[in-house]
Amino acid sequence: YRGGNIMGLWFTALSEGWDDMRFGTRKQLIEAGLSIKGLKTGSGIPIRFFKPNTYEKENDKGETEVRNGYVTRWYEVWCVQQCEDYETPHESDSHQPVPEHDMMSYFETYTASQPTLKIERVGSTASYRLNGDLIRLPVHDAFTDSLGEVMTAFHEAAHSTGHPQRCDRPLGNSFGNAMYAFEELIAEITCMFTVMRLGGSFEPSKVLEENANSLAYLDHWLKACKDRDKALTAAFGEAQKASDFIVKHSIGDAE
Repeated sequence: YRGGNIMGLWFTALSEGWDDMRFGTRKQLIEAGLSIKGLKTGSGIPIRFFKPNTYEKENDKGETEVRNGYVTRWYEVWCVQQCEDYETPHESDSHQPVPEHDMMSYFETYTASQPTLKIERVGSTASYRLNGDLIRLPVHDAFTDSLGEVMTAFHEAAHSTGHPQRCDRPLGNSFGNAMYAFEELIAEITCMFTVMRLGGSFEPSKVLEENANSLAYLDHWLKACKDRDKALTAAFGEAQKASDFIVKHSIGDAE
């Protein structure tokens, strides 16, 4: 699953108390050897799939042009814990988070892969500066635990993907500006997508960037949006693109 589907499934799992993050359609659950008895339509979680599509449209000159777009399809999926014959996996079969030092190795591989990107260790807060293409991280001793270092590193890595030579997003906006909040939202979601895909633990409250997790200005940004669903879809799309870029340069062919 990608984009906003990941966030939707995660939030649903949290609200329902599910700790097994495996989901599937009825067909996929059957193929996995699970019972679908009692899984009525409407009891699952909707996910959205965008399928690339080409179509023809007449332009202002009366000429027919071939354009690219997407067809949206909806599917319903269920958590494996909703199946009546679900059994909790043995500890040896369950997922164990990738250790923080290995997650930092992924981060270091990503930064090393970008010719102009520089890392600076100083102070107690983090930031990314487009001018100079610089990620500034607190010194190691400033973190109360190793997970905080991972969260902060990947949050700033997310910002760095906005560079024109990477994913090219508007950066450098002032705090309080709607575009600043939009970029902060993208960074938060990108960090989540990336850390979870690489197998690490995700805890955004540990990010040591001033205002990084401020609900106030994110709420202000959402209220300023005329179409919240469209705006959030855009944020998820940008975050997925940024996460794909980081993962590609963190593990390359090793994935």
